[in-house]
Amino acid sequence: MKGERSLVVIGGGPAGMAAAIQAKEQGVDDILVVERAPRLGGILPQCIHHGFGLKLFQQELTGPEYATLFIRKLIQLKIEALTDAMVLDITPEKELHIASKNGYQIIRAKAIVLAMGCRERTRGNILIPGTRPAGVMTAGTAQRYINTMGYMPGKRAVILGSGDIGLIMASRMTLE
Repeated sequence: MKGERSLVVIGGGPAGMAAAIQAKEQGVDDILVVERAPRLGGILPQCIHHGFGLKLFQQELTGPEYATLFIRKLIQLKIEALTDAMVLDITPEKELHIASKNGYQIIRAKAIVLAMGCRERTRGNILIPGTRPAGVMTAGTAQRYINTMGYMPGKRAVILGSGDIGLIMASRMTLE
């Protein structure tokens, strides 16, 4: 792995992959995508519902299908990705200190894009009381259990909220 890059994109979810692809299509050649998870895709692999890809790929896709098309595009454009990697520090000189399966390395970048996505708010952030409320979880956690890990979090569910994800989870829990 080179010690200097034209562009380093931190985050291998849809935003990070889109940023890398767009940069490549605009003429940036030496791009590295750094992702802390074992594979690219961000949250997309756990989003098995349809609704992705209509604008970009002109077809309705599930999250995993959408991620796969992005990953194929990265491969096609020869954009390198480093997975299972954690960026520990970014210096003012644009040096990234990275720990990965390849060991500890320092990569200097001409430009850096931060595309680390979002995280669901924790139980404490959404004011679920107690220190370990059994069976109480966020929609994202339930989604990950069912869609990615194959676990059913319970036989009966109460879903608080009627936003998109709440409705998707109500449908998913009913189907399961």
